[in-house]
Amino acid sequence: MEQSFVLLIALVSFASSYNFPFKATQLTSEDVLNNPSIAFGDTLNPEPSHAQCKTYPGDADWPSEAQWQDFNATLGGALIKPTPIPAPCYAGPQYDALICTRIQQQWINSSIHMNDPVSIGPQWVEGNTCLPTSNPNVTCTLDGFPAYVVKATTVKHIQLAVNFARNANIRLVIKNTGHDFLGRSTGGGALSIWTHAVKDFTLLPTYTIGNYTGKAARMSAGLQGYDLKAYASKHEISIVAPGGQTVGALGGFIASGGHSAYTSYLGLGADQVLSIQVVTADGRFVTADPYQNTDLFYAMRGGGAGTYGVLTSAIIKVYTPISIASASISFSTTACGALPATSPASFWRGIRTYFAFVPGMCDDGGQGYNFIRPVPVFNGTAATVNVSRNFTFTTSISYPAMSAADATTRVAALVADLRAVGVNINMPLVSVTGGSRPNSTAPSPGDLVEQQRMASRLFPRENLADQPLLDRTNEAIRIYVEDGGYVFHGINYSPTSERAGWPGGDSGVNPAFRRTVMHGEGWEGPESTTPPLENMVANHARFRRFFQGFIDVSPGAGSYINEADAGEPDWQQAFYGDKYERLLRIKRARDPWSLFLAAVSPGWDEWEVRKPEGYEELPSQNGRLCRIDST
Repeated sequence: MEQSFVLLIALVSFASSYNFPFKATQLTSEDVLNNPSIAFGDTLNPEPSHAQCKTYPGDADWPSEAQWQDFNATLGGALIKPTPIPAPCYAGPQYDALICTRIQQQWINSSIHMNDPVSIGPQWVEGNTCLPTSNPNVTCTLDGFPAYVVKATTVKHIQLAVNFARNANIRLVIKNTGHDFLGRSTGGGALSIWTHAVKDFTLLPTYTIGNYTGKAARMSAGLQGYDLKAYASKHEISIVAPGGQTVGALGGFIASGGHSAYTSYLGLGADQVLSIQVVTADGRFVTADPYQNTDLFYAMRGGGAGTYGVLTSAIIKVYTPISIASASISFSTTACGALPATSPASFWRGIRTYFAFVPGMCDDGGQGYNFIRPVPVFNGTAATVNVSRNFTFTTSISYPAMSAADATTRVAALVADLRAVGVNINMPLVSVTGGSRPNSTAPSPGDLVEQQRMASRLFPRENLADQPLLDRTNEAIRIYVEDGGYVFHGINYSPTSERAGWPGGDSGVNPAFRRTVMHGEGWEGPESTTPPLENMVANHARFRRFFQGFIDVSPGAGSYINEADAGEPDWQQAFYGDKYERLLRIKRARDPWSLFLAAVSPGWDEWEVRKPEGYEELPSQNGRLCRIDST
């Protein structure tokens, strides 16, 4: 999923200003004179709307076409009235069978979605209102998507969008790439701020703030994984960055934690942040760091995306080259080349042995990236689940800043332990990656996107360090894979507060991150087409039933919100833990208008999407956003 690439290389001096051109154009008090529709707000004396619902297309209060045109004029033409990508697949003036075929071929590629003003990866969280169908006579609507989009290329664009939406009581959402499994960057009838075009990078060879003096970089909101890879190669530095090439490098990555191949060594993506610049709900452009606007600085590092303000840029720690020693191990219940098949009993003993190895690996700054795959995988028909009882395990083990010899010693100990429980594998080669990576400014073809729901669990250290609890954890995963037929994906890391450093140790990051040594996740069977509603509900109920075993063996733990179930039943605890109340207080103080409302982010529990009849059980964004009636 979000396994991150490592950007390696030696630093060169780079001189430039600390500010980006897009910041030069800002909204002023003179701009809003005699135009109340774009006036700034006042958090000290707010005038929040008391309407039960956000204004929705078709309402009497919805801005007229003339008002939208006037708003577009203030934006200098940056307003977009979107059309869903698959519109050419449907009967009407845009129908084009050839274009539709091309869309169908590219639909699971994230690039097609990131370059569109409203499209997102998993479409079901939008409501599946316009998919690339082969039947042109069905319906395509914009219902779960924003009604209008501001393509932001200046801070002023963002300020105007914030003020216009707040003053008109319109739902506001923020999108960079749309790489989101929870639907936080979409919403029916919303005005969307699209930050994708804001791509700037400035290397700061020496940057000092508080207890930190070192290398840093100022990055803007639209940067993605492949952008940072290119900049790291150009400037010969290492950056904690999302491994998905098309994933946004700021925004939701740092607002939700953000894991990488460096997580056990340097901490989370959120832990790298030294300063941020934000447009807040009142329309003001502010800087937040350990000494000013400290509440925002706390909340916007790990405390939820799209709910406190619009991040425009951040200053992030960067590093001199950090080599990585790595090796791969695999075993299976079927023969592989010269290696004999492992019996099912020995296979699960091998899994337990690997899990027991994990805490020490994390303590050494290492990380594991592994999969347990049943054959066949659950495909939505229970009768076909894993009748052959065959399984495969693969893992990549990596140690930042470790020599090949030291890494070989550690991996050899694991191999010996595996052989002792009946898993006969060869000693893998340990390789060390370092030096310059190829300089590329072009994106990869794109990360794959599938129509499936998922869930995750941040297993605490004791689940793998305490022997009786390790037995229970291993058994829960065995049942999930063997009886459920689901793939288990484990990412082993330990981003403790000590690893986070200053100022990373004090932030809104889910406290479950600080205790974990295994980020476990799984997915339902992929949905290549839109299944009947009852099948979607039944498939998810079955998935949650097997996933419940993970929760039962880790009470009080949490989940990584960027790779989670949009319908997580106890989301406040799972995503924020005991920090939720503090984050909610910050949210209310900074946004008394409830302008920024992102799914399962602080403040969301006071609102609901009123979905079409029959779809109430699906956590989609297709519908009017209204306050939950407390009477």
